[in-house]
Amino acid sequence: MAMDGDLLDRFLDLAVDRLDGDWVIIGGMVLPLVGIQHRVTLDIDVAGPEGNLQTLELLEIAQAIGLPPEAVNQAAAFFLHRIPGWERHLIPVRKGLRATFHRPDATLYVLLKLARLTATDLADCLQYLQWACDRNEPIEAEALRQAVDRELGAGHGPEKRERLKAVRAALA
Repeated sequence: MAMDGDLLDRFLDLAVDRLDGDWVIIGGMVLPLVGIQHRVTLDIDVAGPEGNLQTLELLEIAQAIGLPPEAVNQAAAFFLHRIPGWERHLIPVRKGLRATFHRPDATLYVLLKLARLTATDLADCLQYLQWACDRNEPIEAEALRQAVDRELGAGHGPEKRERLKAVRAALA
């Protein structure tokens, strides 16, 4: 099922009152969350609090709005929690009775995408960086350049190297 901003809003409306703690929307759904509708995504990548025991509730929320349980992906939490200081890059987007949902700022978003950086990830990064620039949202360009340079030194194939160079050029 294709996801859009309306479906994400319905998900968040239920989630902020049924889940506990701080949650982060990551991946492709961050773009519709801020009003960028440049592509279709098929799942909601979400990271919950460490030691999160609310997976079943999360899947029930998805089912309540007509999504299959596999449409909510928590695997990205693995990558989020590996980035030092990720917590300081969160921007609250929805607060409810028991939970708050955040989005990553542009710096964290790019850091999350660099390891894989498919063509779709590159397009998402460029869209989000431009969106952040247009709104004067702070971007830690030097930290991102250093992260890109580390990836460039990791011996990736020519296609990924070109995508990494495109991210670096966008940071100039």
